[in-house]
Amino acid sequence: MARYEYRHVMRFDGQVFFRFDDRQVWEFYRFARSLAETGAEVALEWTPMPDEGPAATVFLGLSDPQDRGRFLHAMLGLVHLDDRDAADASTVAAAVDAARVAPGSVPTGALAEIARLVEDLGVSDVPSLYRHGPAVRITLNGASTTGDVQARAEAILAVLDDDGIWGLTKP
Repeated sequence: MARYEYRHVMRFDGQVFFRFDDRQVWEFYRFARSLAETGAEVALEWTPMPDEGPAATVFLGLSDPQDRGRFLHAMLGLVHLDDRDAADASTVAAAVDAARVAPGSVPTGALAEIARLVEDLGVSDVPSLYRHGPAVRITLNGASTTGDVQARAEAILAVLDDDGIWGLTKP
């Protein structure tokens, strides 16, 4: 008789509001990638802030989530590893080439819809993570990708799920 073993797979999900040039977004992205490497299911919906310019236009014009992921990876790498300007058209073009994507057109009203959502949720800084209740700004440091990354993710989700906790800080 076959023996089955139950294995819980952690799910880390939500909507991330971001700017390509924000250092904390880079730290959060690195954390999410480290978390995925542990076997956790990372299902984040990345949403650029409405004032992000040409990079956001390309990002929103990509309908395939894998294309969006590759473009996000390329842009963040160019900006934070190669010290390129996220608002520069040549940086965006280089990210399009590196990600091997063909941007389409931005859905009508997409930026206005994001602006309304940002206002409704009270998102004032990035990266902010939203699941339900208030959005939470996430601040990480380089140590976030070391040690028990899943426990750290569980702590983030616990704050998101507990409407009685609006923020925690540690020097």
